[in-house]
Formats: sequence, C-alpha cells, structure tokens
Amino acid sequence: MRKVLFPTAKCCCYFKPNRSSLINLKNSYSTSNSRLKNYCWKCGVERSNANMFCEKCNIIQNPQERTNYFKLFGIEQVFNIDQKILKDKFRNFQSQIHPDKFSNSSEKEQIISEEYSSLVNKAYHKLMSPMQRAEHLLELNGENISDNQTVDEPTFLMNIMNLNEEVESTMHDMEKLKQLEQKNKTEIEVLTKEIDKHFQNRDIEAAKKSIIKLKYFSSISDRINSILREAGISD
Repeated sequence: MRKVLFPTAKCCCYFKPNRSSLINLKNSYSTSNSRLKNYCWKCGVERSNANMFCEKCNIIQNPQERTNYFKLFGIEQVFNIDQKILKDKFRNFQSQIHPDKFSNSSEKEQIISEEYSSLVNKAYHKLMSPMQRAEHLLELNGENISDNQTVDEPTFLMNIMNLNEEVESTMHDMEKLKQLEQKNKTEIEVLTKEIDKHFQNRDIEAAKKSIIKLKYFSSISDRINSILREAGISD
C-alpha cells in the first residue's frame, strides 16, 4: 500500500490581513472616529442630532457636514431643487450663526460662527447656480470637469464660435445684445432640463456632456451681462 504524505502546516507569527479585513478595519475606524464628532466641544455631552447648537449648553457647534452641500442644507440631492426652500434655509442659518451674533462670545465660538457662516454662504451660492450645482452633483458622483474639457461635436462648437462672434460684433448695440442674451437663456433652459433628466436617470456620462455644453453658454451669458453692466444696464 502506497503511503500518503500530508504536508505539515508551517507556523508563522506574521499575519497579513486580506483586503476585506482592511476595509472592515477602515470602516470600523471611520465609524468610531465619526462618533467623536457627535460630542459637544464645550460640555462633552453626546449630541443626538445635527443641530447647530448643543441641546444641553446651547453652544454653537462645528458643522457635521462640510462636503455635501445638499446634506448641509437638509434638502434632496437632485438637480432641480426648490430654490424657495433653499433660500428659507439659508436665511434661517444666517439668522442663527452670523458672526455678528457672537461678537461678545468666546473666541472659540467666534471662530466656529465665522467658519460655519462662510461654509453656508459658499454652499448656498453654489447650489443657487445651475452650473455650479450641476458640477457639485458630478463631484458627489465621483466625476469632474477639467477647465479645458470639450465635446466632440463640430456643429455645436461652430455654433458657440458664431455666438461669440455675434457678441463681439454687437458690443455697442445694447438692443441686439439683449436679444442675444435671450437667445442664450433659451439654450441654457434646454440644457438644464437635459441635465435634470440625465441625473434622474443616473446617466452621469450624459449629464457630464450636457454640463460641458452648459459651461459654454454660461460663459457667453457672463460676457453679455458684463458688457450690459458696464453700459449701466442691469439685468
């Protein structure tokens, strides 16, 4: 009878964790670390929600959300936002955390109010702008648009070039400039509807393409409005 030999197990004191173990460890650390942010910096009580002020000592707290501006304002993460709700939330924020309200408070409270107010201002203006809101949604979906990124559509690019030439040739004709601005606004409205649809369908690549197009028309709109303002004509 043939003798079957089994390999002996080798003892090793070094354990190399697999990828799954590392991910679990990282998530565990992140969860533990995030819990530290839920304690009031002043009195140390655990915070049960994301209120701007501690429920116990009523001291202003650092914002728990800094990167997702939709979450910061507590609104739905969609392109077609309700601007009235956003405006109301912005006013509510500033009525409570504006630095002027903390002029007699501690240095720590003053610093938090200044940083918090600055963050809210930045987030508000970004969400109110269709262009910046679209780019923010792209970022939240792991995408971005570089400054020199374009679309491979010769007809579209030719249209943009013609529009820019029209703007330059009518710089001193305010009525024609206004007509061009209205034409440009129509193009922007069409694109914003496309972008909203793409985000609803979670078609990020299509949304990205439409956002790049929107950047061109937004740039033209900025140029026209700049000329009109210099001429003393407000929008």
